[in-house]
Amino acid sequence: MRSLKPLLFFSALVSVGLFADFEREKKEFVYDLSLATQGVMVSQYNTGVNYSLGIGIHVDLEKGVFWFQEASRQGHSKAPFNLAILYARGGKILKDLTLSETYFLLSAERGNKEAKNFMNKVYASKFKDGEDAIDKLCCPPLLLHATALPFVE
Repeated sequence: MRSLKPLLFFSALVSVGLFADFEREKKEFVYDLSLATQGVMVSQYNTGVNYSLGIGIHVDLEKGVFWFQEASRQGHSKAPFNLAILYARGGKILKDLTLSETYFLLSAERGNKEAKNFMNKVYASKFKDGEDAIDKLCCPPLLLHATALPFVE
């Protein structure tokens, strides 16, 4: 029984740490969402990341797409990259390789180096066209948060 005490103590410490991380992620999500609804592009992008990956909130790909589209409309370079990945993967979001290619190209045009590198790989491949190559090579990981305004508790 003695050997279980340190293990239980360690488990409790880890649980408290994970809970604290989740609480911080939740607060950061609420903070970004409030700025996103006011039109702050970086917060719109971050809110899309949060919804897409379930950071501070449950996963909701439809809402992730919405916020990536809002950020993309304002010229964000990473938002169309993430939209391209979501449309290429399909699943809860309808798979659309034409739209995916369009978003990858838009992101590359805006200077996103991950999109440029991926599209170079797509066009250098031996597949019949860009859509087929995207389907076969899909996909790099989603890009994560951008830094906007500092979050202060």
